[in-house]
Amino acid sequence: MMRNETTLAPISIGLGVAALLLSLGLSSVELRAADEIKLGLLSTGGDHWPIWVAEDQGYFKEQNLQIREFHTDSIAKAMQALSANSTDIMFPTNTQGVIVAMVKNAPVKIIAGNYTKALYDLITGAKYKKVEDLKGGIMGVINLTSGSTVLLQKILAAHGLKYPGDYDILTVGGTPSRYAAVKKGAVAAAMVTIPTSYQAREDGLNVLANISTYLPDYQFTSIAGHTIWMASHKDQTVRFLMAIIKGMRSLNDPKNKNASVQSMVKHFKVSKKYAEMAFKEVIEELRPIRNDAAPSIKGIETVISLEVENKGLDKAYPPKQFIDDSYRLEALKRLGG
Repeated sequence: MMRNETTLAPISIGLGVAALLLSLGLSSVELRAADEIKLGLLSTGGDHWPIWVAEDQGYFKEQNLQIREFHTDSIAKAMQALSANSTDIMFPTNTQGVIVAMVKNAPVKIIAGNYTKALYDLITGAKYKKVEDLKGGIMGVINLTSGSTVLLQKILAAHGLKYPGDYDILTVGGTPSRYAAVKKGAVAAAMVTIPTSYQAREDGLNVLANISTYLPDYQFTSIAGHTIWMASHKDQTVRFLMAIIKGMRSLNDPKNKNASVQSMVKHFKVSKKYAEMAFKEVIEELRPIRNDAAPSIKGIETVISLEVENKGLDKAYPPKQFIDDSYRLEALKRLGG
């Protein structure tokens, strides 16, 4: 009998504690320490919007996740960190950079899409009135091989400007650095994301082109992860995607416009006016975000085609070989579709 009494005592205490916690409105999920995800973030731009909304609306907390952010302006450094599992997931990631890394056997996979249209505008100094005027000028880029550089060259080539020969390229950094370089006159032109281009126009700079006019289907940014880490942390990966998908859906819902605008103001440090302009152009008009976070196969095909054209890839690979869709599908299942 003593053996049974000893066994029952902790059970009784456990039930009592559980009842007390329930009376206080605390669940076992809230009591469990949050699972950490080391998240790599490339530069800072409008394509970060879904994660800003997910954070501000408490979707990561809802999934009991603690996000540790690691920022860099270099796609090469970002991919090195992800490949070495110094980071677990990268969002948003330059789709072009991830594909090139995977072809070189980096242990990463695309697990969801983000923006299916590129948000880049070509800004220039005040004296440049048309793209052709940039001949002989210096273009500011994040690096020589990144997706934004490829897109810049796509626009310039459409206007008869070839590299090398018709212009020079200078590495200056991400969108904020490129904008500053054009404003100071250190470079003639650069690609910047919305809403930075709005500020550029008000500062007297010119906005001569938007890449979506040239490439309507383009998987601009994606979500990628380290394959081994994700395989051993499937539940965390799925919960991360659940939070992001909820952020995307919230962002796409017109009822949440004010909250979404405030998220951009808070995280991107822009005025409410610019954030509202971005919401109108990006969310209401371009609509680059899918509510199911599915990567665009056609958009990835465009990315690959451009890389082959620019000799970043040796051949056209099938897009699906770069995607592991199992985590996204499980996230959708848990969310009820």
